[in-house]
Amino acid sequence: MAHFSGSRGQTGSTLVISLAILIILMLLGVTSMTTSNTQYKLAGNLQFEDSAMNNAEAAASAAETALANGAVALLDPGFTTVYVSANGPVTPGLYPASSGIDPLSLDWTGNGGNGNGYSVQVAGGQSYIIELMSRNSRLLGSSQTISDRSSSGCNQVNTYRITGRGTSARGASKHVQSFYSVLSC
Repeated sequence: MAHFSGSRGQTGSTLVISLAILIILMLLGVTSMTTSNTQYKLAGNLQFEDSAMNNAEAAASAAETALANGAVALLDPGFTTVYVSANGPVTPGLYPASSGIDPLSLDWTGNGGNGNGYSVQVAGGQSYIIELMSRNSRLLGSSQTISDRSSSGCNQVNTYRITGRGTSARGASKHVQSFYSVLSC
């Protein structure tokens, strides 16, 4: 009959190594979850920023369409009025070049009720303002004289600066500015 005495040589190192490996795997899992959650939040924020940018571009496009259709010129052809609460209500969102407003620090609530706040035009949830930058400017490189003959073509434009502001559901806001010219003759 054989007798085995293998219990004297074991010290429990297998248990310690197994626990160390489990702790390392747990830390890797927690790190992976944290990284995944952060990336999820970043993707969501980018989506809201894109939404705000799309709204700002839609607002600028709405203003350009209003200028192209002549709707703005009918409202206030000379852009002679500036909406300040002391002056009373006038055409919202239209300003002469001399108004000195800064569209990026403008109060975009649209009511202009604080004495120096300006009005904005709201179209479909997007806000925009239009500033008249120049009137009857001659197009660069244009002439009404072509080869000793005068042309009846129009070569004068009014130039506008359009600032559109878009917001998203979580409050992200973006601004888009463009210059737009309309023939003035």
